[in-house]
Amino acid sequence: MRLLGIHHIALNVRHLDRAEGFYTDVLGFKVLQRFSKGLRHLMLDAGNSQIALFEVPDLEMQSHIEELSETGYMHFAFKIEKEMFQLAVKKLIDNDIDIGDGPVRRGEGDSVYFQDLDYNHLEIHCDDGEDS
Repeated sequence: MRLLGIHHIALNVRHLDRAEGFYTDVLGFKVLQRFSKGLRHLMLDAGNSQIALFEVPDLEMQSHIEELSETGYMHFAFKIEKEMFQLAVKKLIDNDIDIGDGPVRRGEGDSVYFQDLDYNHLEIHCDDGEDS
């Protein structure tokens, strides 16, 4: 077997329209496709992969995600060019997104950690000397 990479990551959200606003307006992703059969969901262009947002209004996620992310380290990390990192941090702060004590130094780069509106744990990371 030879897998080619990640096609998409699927996230559960309680309110699809609200989540779409966060992922497009704050994080800058573009909607590729919308689906209304079965679970209402959409696909976002995340550069080298896609993100699927599935609307599940009655799903209680916060405590489960907190356990997976605080006890374990489940999260999704987005790559950004070094010269754009501080602008991304500013955009998060300007949109009242809690970044804790971030940004923080991680290995050979910098990261900022935050949650989307449905408590999914996210990271934006840039490597030192990263051009693209």
